[in-house]
Amino acid sequence: MTEAKPEYYGAALNSFVLAFGETDAVVQKILADAGVDRIEPDRWYDYEWASAIYYRIGEQVGRAAVMTVGRKMIEAAAFPPGLDTVQKVLMSLGAWFKLNARGPVGDILCTLEDDHSATIVRTQKGLCALNIGIIEGCCARYGVRPLIEHGAGGCQDTGAPTCTYHVSW
Repeated sequence: MTEAKPEYYGAALNSFVLAFGETDAVVQKILADAGVDRIEPDRWYDYEWASAIYYRIGEQVGRAAVMTVGRKMIEAAAFPPGLDTVQKVLMSLGAWFKLNARGPVGDILCTLEDDHSATIVRTQKGLCALNIGIIEGCCARYGVRPLIEHGAGGCQDTGAPTCTYHVSW
C-alpha cells in the first residue's frame, strides 16, 4: 500500500488572492512564478508546491503579509455550526486543517489550559507567520484579540519540526 500524496485544497490556498486582491501585481507575479495564472478553488494541489507560494509571499512582501493571508484564510473558511466560542474554534483547528490538506501533512493539536488560554502545536510544515495569522483569525471570529506567544522548543522557520503557541484572550 502506498502512502497518499500530500495535497492542499485550492480554496484554502486561494486565501492569498483574497488578502491582496485578484488584480494585485504581487498576486500576479507570485502566480506566474508558480507557473499558473490562477488558483482553482475546487482543485487539490501538491502540498510542497502550495507551501512554496506562502514562502514566496514571505520573501517578496514580508511576514505581516503572510499573517494577513492566515487571517483571510479563516475569514473565508466555512466552519460547521456549533462552533460558537473561541475555545471551540481553536479546538477544531486540527479537523479544519484536515479538510484543507490531505495525505501525510501533519496536524494541529490544541489543549485548553483554562477558560482564557490554550496551547496549540502545529506539526505540519509551514510558516510561523501563517500559523499566527490563522490563530488570530480564529479569535477574531468572536471579537477576541489574542496574545500569542511562541513557545520554547524552536520554530519551523528555523528548522524545528513543530511550532508551539501559547494563546490567551
